[in-house]
Amino acid sequence: MLKVIEIFVERHAIQTTEEANELLSSIKLGYLTEQERKTLNIKIKNVSNSSSIHRYTLIGLLCTGILFVAIAVYVYIHFASYNKSDSSFNTVPSAVTESKKLVIGIDPTLKPMEYLDNGRLVGFDVELGEALARELDADIEFRQIIFNNIFNSLDQRQINMIISAVTISTERQEQYDFSDPYLNAGQVIITKRDDFTIKKISDLKGKKIATQTGTTNEKEAIKHTSDKLVMRYPDFDQATEALKTGKVSAIFTDLPNAKGIVSNNPDLKIVGPPFIKENYGIVFIKDDPSVNQINEALNALRKKGILIKLEKKWLK
Repeated sequence: MLKVIEIFVERHAIQTTEEANELLSSIKLGYLTEQERKTLNIKIKNVSNSSSIHRYTLIGLLCTGILFVAIAVYVYIHFASYNKSDSSFNTVPSAVTESKKLVIGIDPTLKPMEYLDNGRLVGFDVELGEALARELDADIEFRQIIFNNIFNSLDQRQINMIISAVTISTERQEQYDFSDPYLNAGQVIITKRDDFTIKKISDLKGKKIATQTGTTNEKEAIKHTSDKLVMRYPDFDQATEALKTGKVSAIFTDLPNAKGIVSNNPDLKIVGPPFIKENYGIVFIKDDPSVNQINEALNALRKKGILIKLEKKWLK
């Protein structure tokens, strides 16, 4: 905010620190600190010594007034938005403590793992979460969050776990705890069905590759073409549209999602087997005590054949 005040000083709309305090107070931003007061005093003296202008023209006043109104509107919107976000902030406990509730973050844009069918949340991960809740005799709530924000929501305790086709990676394990793997899913290439120029991973050099922002697919794509040729989209629906309209030459995604994309778009195809093996896991904040209980529940579901049934239902 001090930078904004300095603009007013340079335009001679503010000539003392007292006037600066009046401005800050009028828009509910308090007062200058002692350090800010000293800094501003120096600025006022410099401006005063370097210019002999003491009166404003009508145009100058008008410009200053417009600037003041614009700043006031910005500050109001900024703080109103912040307060609204803060008031809706809802922290949740660990999944197996207190209310014993699974509050699951999920991005329903990855068919067949998680997606919306006539507004209803369905898919492999949805049924996995429900099965875990039954096994733990816990309540369950899914919160739909775009993938690029989902880890931040976990950091802020707005959810107590993520079940959303998250690949277990070394980088992520440095920041979060993961459950045992519940699905082996490798990355594959999707191209147009009539494209025969891309037969293997090396054929993608110098070509545009579409991925979803924040995924391991994005990181892998950078390895096989230049960073500027990796086209990042908020979801795979937009990535698919980019491929169909010729904006990119291929999509990098996990095999389960690739099957869903191709089944809905017969003009597209999967090129070859997975070029890298990856596992999906459930994500928790570091040292969350519920990880062990979730692993026990996953193991029980595995022994009961439920995980196999989910694979056959959604991925075959």
